[in-house]
Amino acid sequence: MIKDYIIPGIIIGIAADLVKLLFNYIAHLLNFTPVVFWQITATRFLEKKDLFNPTAYLIGGIADIIVSATLGVIFVYFIYCLGTKYLWIKGIGFGFFVWVSMFGTLLGQSVQQKLPQDPSGILVTIVAHFFFGLALAFFTGRLNLDSSRFH
Repeated sequence: MIKDYIIPGIIIGIAADLVKLLFNYIAHLLNFTPVVFWQITATRFLEKKDLFNPTAYLIGGIADIIVSATLGVIFVYFIYCLGTKYLWIKGIGFGFFVWVSMFGTLLGQSVQQKLPQDPSGILVTIVAHFFFGLALAFFTGRLNLDSSRFH
């Protein structure tokens, strides 16, 4: 029987998101990218002229946290089904899958049309999702969501 791992998944997803956002913010401060993730996320909801206003950060932040919490739940159940062996590789792979699916398909067109993106900015999003996946694996392991509880 599947146990309820929704709340731990939400916590794991938000904690991993904080790691991703920290990397993105540092890269932004070092001028590797002109934008932060919350602006990128806001491109789905706002016009180009509004993406550098405080409202964009709020709207993008809410959306980013909700998506990350949901991804945390999905990752926990993914580990429930497949086990914790190679947890780090599964986490990194999951992070890269999220990057490809979110930035490659869902956000791709709207970001390109609304925000300045150069190769270094795109590389920042790839590395940030590497850290997101790594953090998912780390926090899953730290919260004792191991195979003995799963199976």
